Amino acid sequence: MSFDLSEFLTEGLISSVNDGLIPSDLATVYAGNYLVKSLITQDQVTQVSDAITAYSAPHSPAPEDYI
Repeated sequence: MSFDLSEFLTEGLISSVNDGLIPSDLATVYAGNYLVKSLITQDQVTQVSDAITAYSAPHSPAPEDYI
């Protein structure tokens, strides 16, 4: 069994957002930085983005909250 840095970074970003440790905007910036440095792939950036979208949907304020 070997250590996979790209998987570690991807899962770390996803779990950090889901656990409320970092805001989704910051996770997006980190994912972009990791991609530019070839530490993760475009597919993994998409995984992070999809996870952020899935996390954000139930946590978004309802329209009636703005009234």
